[in-house]
Amino acid sequence: MKLFTSDIVVDAPPEKVWDILADFPAYPEWNRATRIEPDAKKPDAITYGMTAVRPNGQEMSWRLTGRLLERRKPDLITWRLGMRGFVVLCMSYALTPRGNQTHVQFSAEVSGLVPRVFPKHFPNLLPDPMAGTLRDLKRRAEAGARRSAPGPTTGKKPRHGGPPPRRR
Repeated sequence: MKLFTSDIVVDAPPEKVWDILADFPAYPEWNRATRIEPDAKKPDAITYGMTAVRPNGQEMSWRLTGRLLERRKPDLITWRLGMRGFVVLCMSYALTPRGNQTHVQFSAEVSGLVPRVFPKHFPNLLPDPMAGTLRDLKRRAEAGARRSAPGPTTGKKPRHGGPPPRRR
């Protein structure tokens, strides 16, 4: 098992930050790195997608199905993804008030066969997208009523947890 955490302090109350994080369909409006798509038929079923960049600069997108474990406003959202034994990710956003601000911790616990077989590969793809998600969250929560999508940092349009590009 490997645990990753990333955290940030947001200049907004926990209720506002939680509302942004809990609104999964709005993720494409503000989040460059991750997507959470709820299943229309099962309220606790989700598909989680993430785009990461390997050390060689190559992008890698992946999607895993799972389920929401807890949505406790205004301090916690947790979910579990993957296939037991093969790869399992237990992820969460934990929110803690700090005066008029909110401390947000994004954590991911990775277990199963894949992280043991590829200890330097799969799990190490998580920290950068997790930190990017928190930076995008901070930008969104502190922007007030503005609802603009973040612009790409390069001339290339980023993919968001979708299928990898087709090889030619």
